[in-house]
Amino acid sequence: VCLKSSHTSANRAISSTPHSDIAPFMHATKLIRHLSTHGATKTPAAKTVATTLGTTEQVVKEVTDSINSDGIYKVTPWRGGGLYIEGGLGKEKDVYPHVEKHAEAWVKSSIYGRHGDTRQKVNPTHRKKLSGKWSTPDITLLCVHKFLHAPQNWVELATMEIKHASLQFDVSCVYEALAHTRVASYSVLYFFDDPANNITDRNLLGVLEEIKMECSRLGIGLIISEYPCDINSWQYLIPAKKHEPDLRRIDDFIEDAFDKDEKNWLKKAL
Repeated sequence: VCLKSSHTSANRAISSTPHSDIAPFMHATKLIRHLSTHGATKTPAAKTVATTLGTTEQVVKEVTDSINSDGIYKVTPWRGGGLYIEGGLGKEKDVYPHVEKHAEAWVKSSIYGRHGDTRQKVNPTHRKKLSGKWSTPDITLLCVHKFLHAPQNWVELATMEIKHASLQFDVSCVYEALAHTRVASYSVLYFFDDPANNITDRNLLGVLEEIKMECSRLGIGLIISEYPCDINSWQYLIPAKKHEPDLRRIDDFIEDAFDKDEKNWLKKAL
């Protein structure tokens, strides 16, 4: 299926050199936006794309190869030598594996920082069916902090609630992420913002401000990304604040959400 969009800023120039200060994901999202405005009957040639985006055919080729290797979209030659784009992340569940792949590295660098020894186990809890409303985060990280001088190690949970912004983009998403703080020390709300039809295209910047205010007020972290397979595209708009859940709730959640091997990992990590 060819992606379509009413995006009006596709002609914003990308760099004329692949080694510029512009991050690779920015090259990719601009090309995706541009190609998504065309149907299969009006596929633009690489030379036309390069001219429109203010770059070279070589850069277009390199960015196309990068997009294809990332596995979310597929850009192929079409009739008359034009470039045709298909694929994308049409459902929320399509976003999960891309976030899961980078969740450990992101939590370590963006929440816990480089100091100390924090060991993590990533659990795709979206596969579970836990009891209770809003009780199942999409991704849960079991975190063990080891200290040089403190008398004991410390266990925490960090959770990520993932949403496809084209399918759901409102403050109720914040409250769902907030519900996870019953067990999570840090809760993060993650929006995939489809570059072919993003929140700016749909005039939802006002909604974004409301979401940001509620995240800030409630201590929920907020990430928005147009290209989740590249961790550098994850815009961390509101930092997650630490919550203090009841340790008994944490213990119950670990019992229900983690399997035997993960619990054995926890025992060894402690």
